[in-house]
Amino acid sequence: MATVRINIDKHEEQSDKAWNDMTLMEKWRHRYNDKERSIQSANAAKQYARLTFAFQSTTQLYVFLCVIIPRLFDDFDEWTRYWLKVFTVFVCVEWFMNYFCTIFYSTNITKTRDNPTIETKERWNNPPEYFESFLADGARSNGHAPQFTNCPRDDGGISWNYCQDCEIHIPPRAYHCNICRTCILKRDHHCYFVGTCIGFRNQRYFYVLSFYSIIIGAVAFYFTWIYLETFYWPVAYSWTNYLPPIAVYRWILGSEDLNFHLVLLIVHLYIEFICGLLGIVYCTAQTVLVFKGITMFEFAKQVKVKCNNSVNQNFRSVFGDFWALNFIFPMTILFKQRDDGYKWDGVKINHNSNYKKKVYNY
Repeated sequence: MATVRINIDKHEEQSDKAWNDMTLMEKWRHRYNDKERSIQSANAAKQYARLTFAFQSTTQLYVFLCVIIPRLFDDFDEWTRYWLKVFTVFVCVEWFMNYFCTIFYSTNITKTRDNPTIETKERWNNPPEYFESFLADGARSNGHAPQFTNCPRDDGGISWNYCQDCEIHIPPRAYHCNICRTCILKRDHHCYFVGTCIGFRNQRYFYVLSFYSIIIGAVAFYFTWIYLETFYWPVAYSWTNYLPPIAVYRWILGSEDLNFHLVLLIVHLYIEFICGLLGIVYCTAQTVLVFKGITMFEFAKQVKVKCNNSVNQNFRSVFGDFWALNFIFPMTILFKQRDDGYKWDGVKINHNSNYKKKVYNY
């Protein structure tokens, strides 16, 4: 007698059938737990953010050099206006360079980012307490780790974990990102504005990027507001012109009190406010986290690790030697990071915090 097995996807059948009967909160929870939809939303947010960055970085530099500085600082001497233009170009270049480096240094070799870990054999061919590296007999280059046995553990007692999604062993402080679909060394968080995870290699650039976002956003917002209040508000048709859709609509219709430069400044006003606010939040958060020697992921998920290093060592771990120079120019080539992303000296399990070993997927 032949037996036929039929596989039915119960999850899809039940979810489609009961969708109309779900409450609003249940529908929201269902969409939140849908990984594919979350990845699509994250990719869409990444594209919108990068288009906004390309628009803002070019047009803001243009209006400051050609409109705001010549008119708003008309009472100052020519030498002062010249250095203001030099400072504006410097800030925009730094903002662009750190934005690009944050994206570029986040994608690396093979399965993992930020200097990938070793590749292991299939898990069922290795006992849980022992595994081998495919590169055990080869040259140790490109950041590949040597062969380990008995699940490596550093001096702080933090052992390596096994990632079910990537099917590899990952070092301490490395976690899997469902949006990037890979494991990140020293994962801090997934940044939707940049469109990638912030981790071991690009945290230094993200930190400086958030610092210059304060200047690009908060300072530029102030001068843009002063310019509009001084030169546009006395002749404005209505306060509704400060709303971007209405300003664009009236400019297209040929309104006499609006021109292309004013529309750009009104749009910039909102983008600069959001950029400055995010810069203040993230720069403050990164300062506190680097000061304590932990990551945003460890803080949010309450991973009970303790850093015994000094503040200077924590900053050098992120930026390398002479870390303050990174706020003037990216010093990646001259000053490398002291850590390798695998072993963390001075970072230990906090046994007084009832630490429970978990493998976080986020």
